[in-house]
Amino acid sequence: MNHINVTEVKTQYGYTENYWTIDGVDLPTLLDLHVKDTDDDYIKSEIKSFAGLCPAWNLDLEWRGDVRFVWKLIGMDSVTLPLLLCEDDKDFTCIVVVVEMEKNSDFVYWNRIGYVLHDNENFDDEKKSGIMDLEKYSEDDWEKYGDNIALAEIDSKEWRQWINEHWDEELYRRRMNYTLPYYKKAENIKWFVQTDWVFDCNEYESMVDKFRKAQCKKYLSRLKEDTVDKIDIHKSAGILADVLPNGEKVLEEHLMNYGEVLLHVLASELITEPLIESLNHSDRNAELIEIYCETIELLWLHGDDLVVNVVDVTVLERLSDNHETWKRFGTYITEDFKQYINEDVLINNLMMSGVMRLE
Repeated sequence: MNHINVTEVKTQYGYTENYWTIDGVDLPTLLDLHVKDTDDDYIKSEIKSFAGLCPAWNLDLEWRGDVRFVWKLIGMDSVTLPLLLCEDDKDFTCIVVVVEMEKNSDFVYWNRIGYVLHDNENFDDEKKSGIMDLEKYSEDDWEKYGDNIALAEIDSKEWRQWINEHWDEELYRRRMNYTLPYYKKAENIKWFVQTDWVFDCNEYESMVDKFRKAQCKKYLSRLKEDTVDKIDIHKSAGILADVLPNGEKVLEEHLMNYGEVLLHVLASELITEPLIESLNHSDRNAELIEIYCETIELLWLHGDDLVVNVVDVTVLERLSDNHETWKRFGTYITEDFKQYINEDVLINNLMMSGVMRLE
């Protein structure tokens, strides 16, 4: 049996990246060693070195629809699973290295690794596989779109406007309805190494959880440093869905129930109550708590007035209900955020009068 983990590796570009390690060796190194004397023209001319590719499990891909697609596939039992992508594009239009993965209750198998051949891709067919693929509609889809966009024509003004306003949803549908079936066809993948790796299922799921948390922290850190425009309610909802446990599922159910983003409600479901439970649990998961707290701080730091109000009211008010919970929360946040709470929120929010200052 093989062992799988995730670790930070310094790339050839000088920054660190999270990669899988198989029996202690990172995947790009293993693949580079395997193709050292290859006569494969695509690997020699296009890929060159697998150390130059980025993980497909990255939360910072070009499009959110692609992120949803990858993490949906990670949870499947049998799938051609993307592993590495072109560093320049960070999407599925260029280099895509995949693994044939199978999973049962005891073991996970990475049978062989290959790269996607794009020759047979058809953009017209892909366009039909998005919101206009009516055969894939669920009952909820028919309820939401049956009397509006489902009646439109591809390439019509109405269709283009919908695509422009809902690109993440459109791209995710195209990936699930077109890209995934494309990967299942033998003629569309060039397998270049038979790995036959077998992993313990518990160890594998632990790796996936570790990978996800590492990506979440990196993603939040990047947003905190690079965000220029104010984060509005809809952008906030996307961030919560991307980085928090069950985020995508909760957001999907939220939109079905309310028809729009009610950020106070969504934040309570995805941040406040789970964070309180984590803070009060005797076996606290420090990494997960840090992700919750970094998400709160990001929304406070870069959110517009409505988003900051959600932080002040839905999150901070509720966290301060219990003295011990509030005290523990203070140990996970930055001094700047703590100062804002002590000097602004506790003074100006009458509902929090009498709440202790965070030390």
